[in-house]
Amino acid sequence: MSLDLAFMQQIFPDMLRAFWLSVQISLITVVLSVILGILLTAARMLGGTLTKYVIISFVEFTRGAPPLVHISIIYFLLPEFGVVFNEFWTGVIALSLIGAGYSVEIFRGAIDAISSSQLDASKALGFTQIQSFRLVLLPQAYRLSLPPLTNELANVIKATSLLSVISVNELTKVANDLIFVHFVVIEVIIQLTALYLIIVGCLMFLSKYLEARLKV
Repeated sequence: MSLDLAFMQQIFPDMLRAFWLSVQISLITVVLSVILGILLTAARMLGGTLTKYVIISFVEFTRGAPPLVHISIIYFLLPEFGVVFNEFWTGVIALSLIGAGYSVEIFRGAIDAISSSQLDASKALGFTQIQSFRLVLLPQAYRLSLPPLTNELANVIKATSLLSVISVNELTKVANDLIFVHFVVIEVIIQLTALYLIIVGCLMFLSKYLEARLKV
C-alpha cells in the first residue's frame, strides 16, 4: 500500500484550519474545567448542606450521562428557554462542564488524602475556612491531583470530536467531510490521528513539566 502524498498535501490546509479550531476549543475547555472544578470543590467543602448536594448531583449527572447528552441539552434544549449559544460556545460550555464535574472529584479525593492535622494547624493559626482552603489545602491538592487531572482533561480534549454532530468544523468533522467528498480514508485518518496526538501530547508535556516543577 502506498500513500497518496500529493493528496495529503492538498488536504493539509483544510486539516490545519480544523486543527486550529480544535486547539482553541481545547485550550478554553481545559482552563474553564480547572477553574470551575476548583470553585465547585470550594463550594462543596465550604458551603451549606443544600450547596453540597446540588454539586454532588451535578457531578453524578456529569459522570453518568454521555457527553452527547450534555451537548444536546445546551444546543437543543436551552434554546427552548431562550438561552442560545452558537456551535462553538455550545461545545466549549458542554465540554467545560464535563471537565469540571470530573475535576471536582479529583480535587476532592486529593484534599481527602491530605492529613487533617494540617487543617487543624491552620485553624490554630487563626485561618478562616476560605484561607485554609486557599493557602493550605488547594496547593497540596493541586500537586496530588495533577496526574489524574491530566488524564481526564485529555479525555475531554478527545471528546471535541463529538462536536461534529452540531456542525463544529473541528478535526473529526472536516476529516469526515474530506472522506465523503474524495472517498479516501487512510491518508485522512493518518493526518487526523497525528493532529490529535499533537494536541494531547502538548497537554501531556505541560503536565510533565508542571510535575517536575512541583516535584509531584
